[in-house]
Amino acid sequence: MLNFHEKMKHLLNVDPLIMGLYSVLSIFGLVMIYSASSYYALANQGNSEAFMVKQFVFIVIGIVMALGISVLPEKFLKNQKVMMGVAGVIFILLVIVLFTTGVNGAKSWINLKLFSLQPSELVKLFVIWTSAYIYSKNERSKRDWRFYLIPAGITAFFIGMVMLQPDLGTSIIIAGVAVLLGLMTGVSNRALAIWGVVFAGLYGLTYLDASIFEKFGLKAYQLSRFTSFHNPWSDPAGAGYQSIQGYLGLSRGSWIGTGLSNSVQKTGFLPEAHTDFILAIVGEELGFVTIFILLLAIFGLIIAIIHKGNKCRNLFGKYLCYGVAILFLIQSGINIGALVGVAPLTGVPLPLISYGGSSFFASSAGIGLVLWAIRRDKESREQTPPPTREGLPEEEEEKIIELKAM
Repeated sequence: MLNFHEKMKHLLNVDPLIMGLYSVLSIFGLVMIYSASSYYALANQGNSEAFMVKQFVFIVIGIVMALGISVLPEKFLKNQKVMMGVAGVIFILLVIVLFTTGVNGAKSWINLKLFSLQPSELVKLFVIWTSAYIYSKNERSKRDWRFYLIPAGITAFFIGMVMLQPDLGTSIIIAGVAVLLGLMTGVSNRALAIWGVVFAGLYGLTYLDASIFEKFGLKAYQLSRFTSFHNPWSDPAGAGYQSIQGYLGLSRGSWIGTGLSNSVQKTGFLPEAHTDFILAIVGEELGFVTIFILLLAIFGLIIAIIHKGNKCRNLFGKYLCYGVAILFLIQSGINIGALVGVAPLTGVPLPLISYGGSSFFASSAGIGLVLWAIRRDKESREQTPPPTREGLPEEEEEKIIELKAM
């Protein structure tokens, strides 16, 4: 019994700031999912609490998953055979999903009854995990462009698999995470400038006429999402409909909102409001003030993860933290940007807030990796004995003598 208590104490001994923000955001998301989905769930499933109950189960599983990952042995996470095995499983899932029934032209989900598994969510974490491992093993050669070949190859392969679905939005996120994590390894200023121009150029492509992209085989619905956000009123009943309904929700909420559960947009005007556009319902019911506090919490979590990563002496843990923070930053930025009209509608959920099992499990696994990195760094510091006076430089020894004399 004592041994069990010790194991539980060890399991729950995680960073309070990261775990606290993760838990608060998850609970807030649960409340808003219930409010945003109640009308839709009642109309389509006959139970207004259907999505809330499922999300509660996702949260419980997600918390267990995060805590479980945080205590994994280091040799497990750094085992190349394990990585290859996981890569094989993800590849099989990405093949299976191609034979499923598509939704809105995309084959991205495998129906598992309790939730729909989206294999591309696993790719995001796998890219972070393997890239962090490779970068930590080859730190001394990071100025050599060949340093990035293996991570780039892994990323390109899985992006190609995701594009077969096709899922352009997720592919962009995976590519963005891979590139930014690579830049975090300490590249030259020239490389930073080049990638800055590349990102600006890619954003500029959204202003081009859709007919140009159709020549490359892209689907019409994909193109509309990547171009309509500049002027949704040009097609208010089609590609711009969701954006306009989101704007209306925000305008109705103003500063303090109409009150929890009092949204009009969720009653059929904003399609599946509990998913990608849940922030519009937050704004409508709880107002801009609550949105501001929510964004402070989300970006506070991201900053806290980066801060913890900066303190890690273990490069593997450091890059894991950076990768998860980048993933949260990109997904949050695209989701929020789509709502306010500065980013395309790509179906990206708001981490920990939007409804969805795959998305929440991926976010929880990411938090688990961060908690693992923090735990591992703390344990290594405790195992490293403090420097003795004999190991101090002569000038430090003299300072200690002077302080004692004072």
